[in-house]
Amino acid sequence: MKTLIFSLLLVAVTTFSQAQEITELEEAKVGFAPLDSKITRDGDSFTYKVNESYSGEFSKDAIGFMKANFDIQNFIAQFDEGEYNSYAVTLTSSKGFLSADFDEEGNLVKTYQKFKDIVLPLDVRREVYMANKGWTMTKNKYVASGRGDLIEKEDYKIKLEKGNQSKTMKLDPREARTSVASND
Repeated sequence: MKTLIFSLLLVAVTTFSQAQEITELEEAKVGFAPLDSKITRDGDSFTYKVNESYSGEFSKDAIGFMKANFDIQNFIAQFDEGEYNSYAVTLTSSKGFLSADFDEEGNLVKTYQKFKDIVLPLDVRREVYMANKGWTMTKNKYVASGRGDLIEKEDYKIKLEKGNQSKTMKLDPREARTSVASND
């Protein structure tokens, strides 16, 4: 009986010790793949159709999305024919676009983004709600521009309705105050 228990214990220890093997994977690099992307080229302007993993991923942080999913150095290596001093790249989705200008070395010079009917950031939603209780948001637009990675100017234009009344609200999230235009 002792031999049977000892044999079972030995088999169990051997099985579990082999099952705990760790497999280390190599780093995977994701870059620009021109054959898989939907590219439209017009002179030195390039337009890409963005495929989001989830809805709102691109519009939530367009510059961060571009940095994570677009390799400008790889792009320049694919398309550089020695004739460009700059590159105008536009990333588009169903909600809007990000237009980015790069210099000949691949440095981000300036950006412009415009999105419509997006999920507003929590602090913006709270401010709109607190200032307009009883009103319903029917449309919104987000417009931002800046130099390099930094956004220097951004605005939300929000259309609100309540029964027959409507008003448009312009909000700069960097400032605490809002301006409202009504269309009664």
